[in-house]
Amino acid sequence: MTSFLTEGMLKTDRLSVHYLRSTPVVAAPRLLLLGGSNFDLRYKRSFLNTDLIHHFDIATFEPRGIGRTDQPEGIWTMQDYARDAIAVMDALGWEDACLIGESFGGMTALHVALIAPERVTNMVIASATAGGPDHRSYDISKFLDLPRETAAAQAICLQDTRNQHLQREAPDVFSQKLAEREAFETAFANPSITSGGYARLLDARRDHNVTAYVANIATPTTIIAGAYDMQANPHSQRALADGLPNATFHCFEGGHGVLFTTPEAVTLTIEALSATTAQDTPVIGEKTI
Repeated sequence: MTSFLTEGMLKTDRLSVHYLRSTPVVAAPRLLLLGGSNFDLRYKRSFLNTDLIHHFDIATFEPRGIGRTDQPEGIWTMQDYARDAIAVMDALGWEDACLIGESFGGMTALHVALIAPERVTNMVIASATAGGPDHRSYDISKFLDLPRETAAAQAICLQDTRNQHLQREAPDVFSQKLAEREAFETAFANPSITSGGYARLLDARRDHNVTAYVANIATPTTIIAGAYDMQANPHSQRALADGLPNATFHCFEGGHGVLFTTPEAVTLTIEALSATTAQDTPVIGEKTI
């Protein structure tokens, strides 16, 4: 099935965002994709290589502070990111939509579901936690003060603990992964780091905490975790699923980017978002915690 891509600036009533939309030729359910903290669409486009584009009318955008999206004045909060997402839906003329939230985008999705539950038909949240002292994701703002090579090495080992084994046992393979990560971070830095936007986003991320409110989120939700992810560890993701009244939990053989690197996770996502309620049957994943 053919999909048509639209990409450019979208003006909302809060800010202008750089957005991308993938629309199938046949009418399909609306899907808003909320990406991670470094979601610069110049580089973060792997979802376009999945079957999602054949099943959904997908819209996504670079969050404030990242890439080409506006950077409003003031201190940003997670509520700002949630309201930005709702404003994008308004600008698109969408009354409601399915949500996919990956990493930082998963945190944002939880806030959207709290602020405007009527706008969210169902959700898939990957590599994200409820936050708070017991279940917060690792504070990646710490990497900003490190030399780039050190930060890149720590990041890839944190996001997939299997890389720690590679670092010891297959240094050539690890060096290639490290070089790829450094190349991305070098490209990503301009403008997102040099402008200060990324640091401001990470400040908002650090305060993410919906632990006391997840019981109020009735939206059918599928939680997808990677077994080797220590940035958002699987046990905290399981705790999020347990706290939500209408959620299922699935853990796959993967790291922090499990959603778009594991075909089974994409299949599960399509099934979950195509259903009218959260699935009652557990795991098609390879590993459950």
